[in-house]
Amino acid sequence: MRKEEYTIKSEILERKMRVVVYGHSGVNFLFFPITEDDPYEYEKIKLIESLEPLINKGRIKIFSTETNNLSSWLDQSKSPKERSDQHYLFNSYLTNELVKFIYSDNGSAVPIITVGEGIGAFHSVNSYLRRPDMFSGTVGVNGFYDIQWLSGTYYDENCYFNSPLHYLPNLTDDYWLSFLQSQKHITLGAQEGNWDMVNQANRLAEILTYKNIPFEIKIIDCSDCPNEDINKVMLEKILLVRY
Repeated sequence: MRKEEYTIKSEILERKMRVVVYGHSGVNFLFFPITEDDPYEYEKIKLIESLEPLINKGRIKIFSTETNNLSSWLDQSKSPKERSDQHYLFNSYLTNELVKFIYSDNGSAVPIITVGEGIGAFHSVNSYLRRPDMFSGTVGVNGFYDIQWLSGTYYDENCYFNSPLHYLPNLTDDYWLSFLQSQKHITLGAQEGNWDMVNQANRLAEILTYKNIPFEIKIIDCSDCPNEDINKVMLEKILLVRY
């Protein structure tokens, strides 16, 4: 299996960003870390090992990116405005630098499905809903879709445009809705019994239904794998079945 780490010298973030690539061909996935910024997080929980047969067969190709959560919303030393600004810069890095890297690695523009759990699910789903012209689908597991899980009482224009539960109900532009309504790759997952995450998935599902945007929701029972990492188990039950 191909496994290579690359460094993107981001002019937007003014720092180096790591990206780990697994595989040569297949459906392109962009993975966002679960808790902090580590692009190796899915490898550490052995999800990549589970997906290796699909990778080796050329059915999927994974780009696991570093994020800047520790210097944005998770950095308590910064003011809320500074944290919000860092999130804005990360979005710009994502669409203007990281996606170009993915295209370059493939030799051409390709469809990309975003994937994440925890805070990674927020980035995954939010990135797709903001730019369905650039991404072709998303998988979000045990995620929150209200920015105030991160921003608390602070709320500015950038917060609004990064909070799917807030901006999506007001989306009326036919150009953007046409992308969302024509693509069929939105999967929302939540662990059975984790009612906060189930509620977040259901709230977003209600909005998607109202907007006639196709999706599937999976409430995942992990009781049959008591000794395995919950994050690994949940994504396995989605990705191994679908791809």
